[in-house]
Amino acid sequence: MTDTTDQLVQNYKYRRDIMAVLLVVTFLGGTIFSIINFYRGLWPLATIELSYGLFSLWLLSRIKTTAHFQRWVSIYIVPFFVIMIYGLSLPQSSESIFVWILTIPVISYLLLGRKRGFWYSVVFIVCGIMSYHWRFMSVEQQISLNLAISANVVLSAALMMAFAHVYERTREENEARLLSLAGTDPLTGLANRMKLNEGFQQLSALASRHKAPLTVVLFDLDLFKTINDVHGHSVGDDALRHVATFLRENTRKTDLLARFGGEEFALLMVATSLENGFNQVDELRKKLLSTPFTTASCDIKITLSAGLSTYGADGEELNQLLNKADKRLYYAKENGRNQVIAHDDEAMQ
Repeated sequence: MTDTTDQLVQNYKYRRDIMAVLLVVTFLGGTIFSIINFYRGLWPLATIELSYGLFSLWLLSRIKTTAHFQRWVSIYIVPFFVIMIYGLSLPQSSESIFVWILTIPVISYLLLGRKRGFWYSVVFIVCGIMSYHWRFMSVEQQISLNLAISANVVLSAALMMAFAHVYERTREENEARLLSLAGTDPLTGLANRMKLNEGFQQLSALASRHKAPLTVVLFDLDLFKTINDVHGHSVGDDALRHVATFLRENTRKTDLLARFGGEEFALLMVATSLENGFNQVDELRKKLLSTPFTTASCDIKITLSAGLSTYGADGEELNQLLNKADKRLYYAKENGRNQVIAHDDEAMQ
């Protein structure tokens, strides 16, 4: 199953698409404005615009595939903003160039995210406003007129920055919410199989790097179908939530607990050997037996069977470890239930 982090690295896809559009606009704009400014005699600005337009065309061929997207974004937008401000400060420039300054927050937030986008926006917006005041504000004008112009410039820039900031913050919050939902089982609130797979990739890498043990546990609730048949599926769902809460409260925060499917749960036990894992899971089994699920009409005793496997000795892929744990779980259920098996054909009771 696809790693959630990898899925949201696709999150960069929309930034790549935005960047591609911006590069096309930059190439066309750089070409058009360079021709106009050559005609107006603004040779330095025209040369810079043409060069930057050609650079944008070259970057367009790389931006969809480069592994260093953020680096190229910075390389692109810093001179882009500097050219805007330089053009605004020239004696022959018109006030309309300030419209481009107002795009700085939007471009920064969309391409760099909220934190970096904020600082890029602050620095270049301030420089743009200062350049505008230096170029177009005149001591010959009335003070009230200067104040009105200044207020319009500052407030319009601040408003664009505020809109961009709110949009990006909301997008990040929605993205985080979707990530959480994508990795969460809706009934129990535990991690789901996708999150289990993602967690295993991270924990197994750490286990391999630090030569630390990693134990995989597969739980199954014994005769759970009877609860659904006798008490109904609503009570069965409540029973699953009861077990999920029990397991969450009685396992370490450093371990990863997930609902594997149906009445099965999985647990990744960090820095835990097979034998230590067996001891901890067996204590869980005993404690669950003495923690019945209480309904309005009766108490329901729930027992579990479990199979364990260990990273390295039983495999290095999650599927291998789950398959091995599942075989031991099957052995536990076929030989009396309510027991934990950590070795093939051996009930460690």
